[in-house]
Amino acid sequence: MEMKARKQALRKQVLAQRQTLSEQERCERSAKAVQFLMQFEDLAACKTVMVFYPFRDEIDTRPFLAHAQKRGQEVWLPYTDMENKRIIPYVYTGEDCLKLGTYGIYEPDIARCEPADVAKLDAVVLPGVAFDRSGGRMGYGAGYYDRFLAGLPGVPLLIGLSFDVQVVDEVPTEPHDFRVPYIATESGISATFPPQFERS
Repeated sequence: MEMKARKQALRKQVLAQRQTLSEQERCERSAKAVQFLMQFEDLAACKTVMVFYPFRDEIDTRPFLAHAQKRGQEVWLPYTDMENKRIIPYVYTGEDCLKLGTYGIYEPDIARCEPADVAKLDAVVLPGVAFDRSGGRMGYGAGYYDRFLAGLPGVPLLIGLSFDVQVVDEVPTEPHDFRVPYIATESGISATFPPQFERS
């Protein structure tokens, strides 16, 4: 099976599994995963962190956003530039700075938010459809995050955030796909391979 078809099949399978979680299960598992994320010392030491805003049945990152701000971290959210097929981070100051954007995801209102300086990015909490224990990550298929990471001046701390049902034996990957050294789920934080990242 060619790579594109393998990815599409796995994406369909994992999303279906995630959708089987009841609302209560999602809330409980999400709270546990985010708690582990909050307690992760390497992440707590970062000054700036880019996080995704929850969409549909993804893990609810909003408690983490509030916690990170409270402990003095600068939090960024991605804005999707559809015309140039890229994401641009903006400084998150609260939910009142958001608007409904691309794909029905809440994102920064660029008329009201300050653009972030990517040279100062210390960490990225990555969404994904599927992850594996070797650091493989598969997104939703548009490649936005891989292009964003490839354009950074340095490699920040990368942490995948998902439910356990999204961690599979093997994610089909290509040379341009970024691997993540850590995965956070409701079971804890796992190191997938020796991380190498640079902090400003």
